[in-house]
Amino acid sequence: MLDVLGNLGDFIGGIGVIVTLIYLAVQIRQNTKSMRAECYQAVVASISDWSREVGRDPESSRIMAAGSREIGCLSAGERGQFDLLMASFVRNCENIHYQFLRGAIEESTWSGWARRIHSILDPPGAKEWWRIQESAYSPEFRRFVNGEKPPGELPESFLRRSGPAS
Repeated sequence: MLDVLGNLGDFIGGIGVIVTLIYLAVQIRQNTKSMRAECYQAVVASISDWSREVGRDPESSRIMAAGSREIGCLSAGERGQFDLLMASFVRNCENIHYQFLRGAIEESTWSGWARRIHSILDPPGAKEWWRIQESAYSPEFRRFVNGEKPPGELPESFLRRSGPAS
């Protein structure tokens, strides 16, 4: 009788372990989804903050547009500001790329970001800036930027829509 009760206890204990493992697996999966969402929200907030700041300041917007078309048209002071604005934006883009490589951003979401990044770095002045500055970025991000453009049409960038430099 004690053997039967002992076996029953082992059986019930085994079921408890299995239930616990299932519970932990569900919790880990939910935690992973939550972390992905938080990561993506932080990435979007960074880019949104940059866009809002540049958009609020007509001079910064003008310098970004003019420098992206042709770096040589900028004064020394404007060139310094352009370098800082581009570095801030591109560092945010590098973070998005890093999060994608880590699996925190899904492929379907990344594809839009990939096209946006290429559209910002596509104008001649932005290409020249990247050529000069690219060594400051990770090898993985450099391979992405210097590689083939993502499939599909690049979104229109405000940098290409803006009027002539003043």
